[in-house]
Parts: sequence; C-alpha cells; structure tokens
Amino acid sequence: MEDLANMVAKGFENTATKDDLKELSIEMNTRFSAMDKRLGKVEYQVDEVYDILKRFEENDILNLQKRVQTLEKVVKSLAVQITK
Repeated sequence: MEDLANMVAKGFENTATKDDLKELSIEMNTRFSAMDKRLGKVEYQVDEVYDILKRFEENDILNLQKRVQTLEKVVKSLAVQITK
C-alpha cells in the first residue's frame, strides 16, 4: 500500500512539474512576443533615421557643394583682380 502511495505521490509531482513547464513556456512566449514588437519598433526607427540621412546627403550636401564651388570661383576672381 505504501509503495502505491509513493507512486501516486510521484505521479502528482510530475504533473506539477509539467504544469510549471507549461506556465514557463507561456511566459517565455509572451516575453518573446513583446521583444519582437520592440524590435519591430527599433527597426522602424532605424529605417526612419536612414531615410533622413539619405535625404540630407542627397539634398543638403549637394547644395553645400554647389555653394562652396561658387564661393571658390568668386574668391579666385577677386584674387585675380587684386593682383592686377
């Protein structure tokens, strides 16, 4: 009888362990889902920064290069006039 009681008790211990594993699995899935959402937001923000930098590079830097070239031409022209 005592052996049977020990077997039943061990069976309940295993059941509790399975329930604990199930709860842990659910908790891990919840955390992974939350992390996936957060990473999605980070990915979106990185894409936005990339787009902003690309626009800046294409527009502002090219405009600044043109302005510098114009200023260089003016300075050269003034230098020629001063030396005459």
